[in-house]
Amino acid sequence: MDAEIQQPDMRNKQKKQNRNVNMALIFLFVAVFCMVAISQENRYREMHTQKLILTREGCNYVSSLGLVPKHETSGCSIIARYSSGFLGSNGAILLDDDRFVTLSSAAVLGNADTDVKLPDTPDQRRASFITDAVYAVVIMMLIFMFYDLFKPGKSEKEGSKS
Repeated sequence: MDAEIQQPDMRNKQKKQNRNVNMALIFLFVAVFCMVAISQENRYREMHTQKLILTREGCNYVSSLGLVPKHETSGCSIIARYSSGFLGSNGAILLDDDRFVTLSSAAVLGNADTDVKLPDTPDQRRASFITDAVYAVVIMMLIFMFYDLFKPGKSEKEGSKS
């Protein structure tokens, strides 16, 4: 008789374990998808406004792109969304129309952060929205997982009634 009572109880425990494993796998899949989405959007979010001091060739190059550099005694400079390359290699400027333009390391004499704020480009606004949405999805998944993990089961509810 005890074996008959324990058998449905064992099935319920196994179903709950299988459900927990499935939920963990779903959460893991969603988390990996979210990480990939954020990594793809980071190239737009990492573009900080910087003041670039350019060589004469660099100045001519940015002028040909439609940008207007300031001519100073030390050369010419421009304020742009700039990401320097890895270990001194070529850097990139993000233009207002969301084009990336590569600047050779020979064209840039120096760069410095600046407090000047340029308006976000359409792709930067989109990247911010996507990143915020991904964070919201992850937070909702965490809340759901904790609720599902810690909610009382049917046997606990029945036990508290008696």
